[in-house]
Amino acid sequence: MRAIFKIVIFSLLFCLAVPITGLAAGKFGDVSMGYTFYEEIEFLASKQIISGYEKGMFKPYDPVTRAEAAIMIGRALELNGEAKNTKFRDVTAQVTGSGYIAAAVEKGIISGYSDGTYRPHDRVSRAEMAILLNKAFRLEATTLANPFIDISANMASYQSILNAYASGIATGFSDGTYRPEVIVTRGQFSAFLARSVEPSFRGNPAFAIESISGWNPETSAAEVDIDHTWDIKFNDEVDFHYKNLENIYIVRESDNKKIEAWPTVDNNDFKTVKVRLYGLFDFDETYYLVIDKDVNSKIGNPLTESFKIKFHTRKPEFTTMTSEQDGLKYEIILDQTEKRVYTKLKVSNTSNKAITVYGGGCERSGISAYLAAETETGLTKIGSQWKAAVQCPADVFEFTFKPGATLEDKKLLYFPAQPVNGDINLIVRLQNETHQTKFKLSKEK
Repeated sequence: MRAIFKIVIFSLLFCLAVPITGLAAGKFGDVSMGYTFYEEIEFLASKQIISGYEKGMFKPYDPVTRAEAAIMIGRALELNGEAKNTKFRDVTAQVTGSGYIAAAVEKGIISGYSDGTYRPHDRVSRAEMAILLNKAFRLEATTLANPFIDISANMASYQSILNAYASGIATGFSDGTYRPEVIVTRGQFSAFLARSVEPSFRGNPAFAIESISGWNPETSAAEVDIDHTWDIKFNDEVDFHYKNLENIYIVRESDNKKIEAWPTVDNNDFKTVKVRLYGLFDFDETYYLVIDKDVNSKIGNPLTESFKIKFHTRKPEFTTMTSEQDGLKYEIILDQTEKRVYTKLKVSNTSNKAITVYGGGCERSGISAYLAAETETGLTKIGSQWKAAVQCPADVFEFTFKPGATLEDKKLLYFPAQPVNGDINLIVRLQNETHQTKFKLSKEK
């Protein structure tokens, strides 16, 4: 019996400096409930991802080594930790964690140094921690602008740090720094790892923009059509209250005028806000899409920074067509493409009589236009029209079109998806059911 007791004592002394696995699901004597990362450490211990030392200690304030980091990540990912020789000349099968180091290398999670070493006993910095967790858990790539004053794009850890920050795994300090060279303790690494494994441990992720359709950060200004829809993809659900969405708007460069953009939230994806160029029916104009940092996520998290994207609406190659009929002069400037027709409409009253015209809905100018195909039964309306307002008002009003007066409007009409037999015409009419004319469009679109 005494012999057995001596063997046990000898075994404990032999493991004096080596973490043991027997305490994986237990509580650690040096990690009290008041310790900052108590819950994260207990969680990892319950999953047998971390283990302690002799006498039930975890040593949360000791620096975490590169070998320990590989072991913890390897267990979290359920990699094969069987001891083995590795490609590193300083990690043989006798080195603690050799199996996890080898497995992590195979997964592309860790790499060594140019001299063929891994340096398993070196300490892990905050920059290295971000790289390891970014690779191990394949954190979502973020386009978040750099919020830290002490990291830059030329650093190997740059994107990993941003990904960890945007995911709510690692935050910075109140002075705006990330401190990439600071060494991570065992307790801190446990917290970062727990957040990677279990999202409920994460803080609120930094609310940021992931992508914006039609925008390339490398260009000074995006070139878009007047019916372009901006799809703004955030990394979290957006508070779709209209007061919140008012913080997304358009500014016209020529007069610095703010224009309401009437953004809407995608019903199938509350992380995506759509902005159509409703009121911007102007060709060859420069604008800014402004996404103010006061935009909030559904949980009230503000945007990390404001965005201001410059864009220019394309200038079509217009041709002019005119027609005079029933005391009215029609001047139509249009550009016909494969799928649509841009039009500027101008109707002048060249007669000596006043004409009663109705406005209302989306035809408030009193002019309407549509595409029509000539069939055996007459003109048949085809295609569709782009609406320049979120909701067309329901009111209808009457006004007098006086001699010498001119009515103007702009329309964007779409050809039908299927080919059309026969000629296609642009029909322009006053909103009084009696005055209209047609312009034959080219078959070569």
